[in-house]
Amino acid sequence: MTKFLEPTPQPLAFVGKFPQQNRRQLLKTFWLMALGLFVFELFWTQTNSLVTNFGAILITAAALLPSYLWCSGRALGMPIFPFFALTFIWTHALPLASNHPKVVSYAIASHLFASCTVAGFLGLGTFIWFQFVKSAPLLPKSYRALSRRKGNVFFLWVLAIGVLFNMYFVGGWFFLDGGLFSLVRGAILGLNALAAFVLAYQLGTQELPKGQSRLFLFLLVTNMITNAVGLLLVGTASTFLGATIAFIIGRRKIPVLPILIVLVCLSLLHSGKAEMRAKYWFGGQNTFVQPWQYPAWYTEWVGYSLNFNRDKDNLPEPQQKQSFLERSSVIHLLLLAQDKSPGIVPFLHGETYAILPQLLVPRIFSPNKIRSHEGTYLLNIHYGLQTREATFTTTIGWGLLAESYANFGLLGCTGLAIVLGLAYGQSTRWSLNMPILSTRSLFAVLMMTFAVQTEWTAGVYIATLFQSTVVLGGVIVFLMKPYWMSTLPVVIDRP
Repeated sequence: MTKFLEPTPQPLAFVGKFPQQNRRQLLKTFWLMALGLFVFELFWTQTNSLVTNFGAILITAAALLPSYLWCSGRALGMPIFPFFALTFIWTHALPLASNHPKVVSYAIASHLFASCTVAGFLGLGTFIWFQFVKSAPLLPKSYRALSRRKGNVFFLWVLAIGVLFNMYFVGGWFFLDGGLFSLVRGAILGLNALAAFVLAYQLGTQELPKGQSRLFLFLLVTNMITNAVGLLLVGTASTFLGATIAFIIGRRKIPVLPILIVLVCLSLLHSGKAEMRAKYWFGGQNTFVQPWQYPAWYTEWVGYSLNFNRDKDNLPEPQQKQSFLERSSVIHLLLLAQDKSPGIVPFLHGETYAILPQLLVPRIFSPNKIRSHEGTYLLNIHYGLQTREATFTTTIGWGLLAESYANFGLLGCTGLAIVLGLAYGQSTRWSLNMPILSTRSLFAVLMMTFAVQTEWTAGVYIATLFQSTVVLGGVIVFLMKPYWMSTLPVVIDRP
């Protein structure tokens, strides 16, 4: 049987002595970011409550701890949990310190309770995750992986197909059956997430050939542009975030200029998004946009955005305060759950988790399958935020932590910390010392892309992970080959 195994043809992804100079640069960037956050929360906040400021600082410190462990080299492997923890800075900590209109409606004591809940959740999760990543496991005798040449070509084709799928979807070129469409869409989204991460990582490590690097950047930008045409910016933002994280891991540097350019573009488009949706989503007719219409489409969109920014001082108060922190906040939903439950509104006792088995059945086999966001809708209806009818037009994302509290209170938050610490820790450990195009590393990439989804509830998370894992399984069976692991000794010091 071993005659079918080939010696490893490619360098290992996270192996080798990590240069001390790069380590110092990474730590320097970390401390600068941490210092900036703490200074903002101490001196530039918009709240007068020291307790609320303390809560924001407590969450920030807990969210930064995993990143420190990774940047300093104490934690090895792909930084899945560190990036997951970082999302709590803009979804929980900063909204506390920035006078979020929905946060300030709760008592100061509620702010402190929510802050301690978040910090305790992150602390327990960090402790469990760290047990898996503080040392490297023994190397396996063999592994399955894509060859470098075949893998790069495959993922470039995946990105190209993703662009065509976006064009088909917003252009209304032809229609697929609901179940078949969900199947195809899930496969393409999962593979696109893998492709963007893997190619961006190789771009960061400078292992991607120059011609393929240019083609990748072109396809990445085109994918983001065609995705945003549908007036949903979350897909574009997620693609860019995944690629940026991969590049940072590979290069050990932060691409400041591209990040600023994309943030400015997304912020500008967000300002005019409501007007575009009102005109083309709720105008009473289906609107399809063809590729040659994209320039006019974006010109109109930017025009609405510029008009909004120019006239925002004359707009009603609720429309003036749509800042990034207000849009990204999730802590106000945790505050809502803690304020209402169990006294006024009873806990759900696992109702949003009980639907998980139904979500694993492909829609092609179950035409009447519930929606993947059903858990989110149950939360919103239970707490009086939406009616069942309203869920067909708007989704209010809760995130995993607020959902866990709404189901089981602090016990649910504790259980979630244990589950995520185990899952992210084991995924990281499983991929340690493996090539980026191996089965183990690609699964860890999937976990990384899901870890930064701040508004997903368990139903969306599990359903998407299941679909993407099935697609990855197909890649493993049909495209990967088994390889011998190198028997040369290695020094593990690179995260």
